Amino acid sequence: MLVIFAVTFSACSNDDDNGSGAVVLEAFGPSPALRGSELTFIGKNLDKVTSVILPEGIEVTDIEVVSKEKIKITIPQDAKEGYVKLVASGLEITTKTLLKYTEPISITKFAPSPVKAGQTLTIEGDYLNLIQKVVFSDNVEVSYKDFLTWERKKIEVVVPREAQTGIIILADTAAIPVELKSETELQVVLPSVEKVLDLTNKKPGDVVSTIGQNLDLVESVQLPDGAPVAHAIKDDVLAFTLPEGITDGAIVMVAYSGVHVAIANIGVAVPTDLVATPATGIKDGSVISIKGVNMDLVTTALFPGVSEAVTPTSKSATEIKVTTPTNAKTGDLILNTASGKTVSVKITTLKPEILSYNPSSVAAGNEFTIKGKNLDLVTSVTFGGNKVVEVTPTSSTDLVVKAPVDAETGELTLTMKNGETVKGSVLTVTKPDFCYIPVLPGSDEEIKSGTILKVDVQNADKLTNVQVNGNNTQYILQGSTLSILVPSNANGNTAFKLISSNGEVTYTIRIVSSGIVETVIMNETRDLGSWAGEGAGGAFRLYKESFDGIKAGAILKFYFTVTGYGQLQINNANWATWDTPVFTDTSLTYYEMELTQPFLDNILGANDGWSTTAIVIQGEHLVISKVSIITGR
Repeated sequence: MLVIFAVTFSACSNDDDNGSGAVVLEAFGPSPALRGSELTFIGKNLDKVTSVILPEGIEVTDIEVVSKEKIKITIPQDAKEGYVKLVASGLEITTKTLLKYTEPISITKFAPSPVKAGQTLTIEGDYLNLIQKVVFSDNVEVSYKDFLTWERKKIEVVVPREAQTGIIILADTAAIPVELKSETELQVVLPSVEKVLDLTNKKPGDVVSTIGQNLDLVESVQLPDGAPVAHAIKDDVLAFTLPEGITDGAIVMVAYSGVHVAIANIGVAVPTDLVATPATGIKDGSVISIKGVNMDLVTTALFPGVSEAVTPTSKSATEIKVTTPTNAKTGDLILNTASGKTVSVKITTLKPEILSYNPSSVAAGNEFTIKGKNLDLVTSVTFGGNKVVEVTPTSSTDLVVKAPVDAETGELTLTMKNGETVKGSVLTVTKPDFCYIPVLPGSDEEIKSGTILKVDVQNADKLTNVQVNGNNTQYILQGSTLSILVPSNANGNTAFKLISSNGEVTYTIRIVSSGIVETVIMNETRDLGSWAGEGAGGAFRLYKESFDGIKAGAILKFYFTVTGYGQLQINNANWATWDTPVFTDTSLTYYEMELTQPFLDNILGANDGWSTTAIVIQGEHLVISKVSIITGR
């Protein structure tokens, strides 16, 4: 029998169990031990041991550190009986129990090698009747209960299918066992193939077959992403079908031992030789035919400037057709495949073109006509001085526009619905002869009803009357300064008309009612970026407490800067979208929405179960600086 000796040492103190870091030896074994086998030491902080000295000065420094509590060494064949010393940090700890040795258990040979799982392995040596288990590589054990032969000179076992190539260990079942390792590795047969296949340009649905040996040892076949794929084995042929979503990489067969053996390297096919028709002159609703090779691999197409991919309306091995969505831009049309690979083909959108102006020179504040092509694609015109006019075209060849009174001579820029721009020739803008306001009050200037609005004007001698919302109002003209009485009932966007002896001009100026109350409910900068989340400083919440007592008709106002194709998505607490207004005019600084009763019912009735959120705001290309509620209009 093998015995575990619990030992104590004079070198240990009362602090040893109190986390002092001292080396403590609690047990070692087996003893009697077997020369050539492992000797195990159990205790505390044993990872600090630098050498083990066996009787008659045999020093062992090749120490296997299992953990801080356990270390192992291999007993040399010339080791003698006696006390053992552990050396750590300059201190020596000596066992109080002798290390003794047992009969010389030995392995003389094992066969066959290589051996296949399921075959019988014969181990020959001496005193093998003391062995109670055979341990294959990766701790695959065969108990003595399953030995086919168990004699002093021989053990026979069936090699388990989980066995791998490696050293074999003969051991007993003691708490600190006798363990005798073989000097050479046992070679365990693996499944194999004649050659690793090159599957370049393979497609989902293709059948792959390979010739191999020992294929009965195959437990599964794994794809490059680690997913299993169904396989079949007949005689010496292994076959499987490439599934949808197959990716590049190595395909392996996995033996029951867990060892991976390469079958093939795959490079998934992609569409090639792409030709788009038409490739130019694209607009909303245009159907594009894309011809090429492997076109049936395309799953979706992503147009430049559009966030959501579209599905082909038809698809074959040589051609797909896609319909151009709203807001598509010039750029690379990306074709997606199930494997994750993409290819692209360039497209160019249809552009408006300015041919001439009629008249060629226009007085500020007057209408003129842009002559050209594809003008029905235009949503706004930018004049010199960066003055923008929104337009609603009714013709593709003629666009009637009113030049702002503060416009300057310069190139006109046409902005399309998708945000693309086209520059035209220089338009000469002359200043009007009638009385006009060259510089309007800024959007950040608050003008209240019942107060006096003072503005500088040009051609003041031509002024004959001033009207507000179609009604005459009092005014005083002193030199070039015009003081206008803002009616007490004026509120919101208000029309101010200057009537001259030789013409008139109307301005829209925002008026704040003297009874209006604006309450700020969010006063921090949130950059929505490109649908940035809350944690990234983008999306944010407005809470139900801010809407206490608010009735239908109030105004929710967002102050912002437009940095591109701005979208402001308004959701309730459960992320149900109410509206997503779009802003392409970079001169806009705010957006107002009326709080209707259905909207209030929606945001106050939704409950996310964990907060008092009323509204969740997200979007893109807007920097929100403030949100307020306006009442009393």
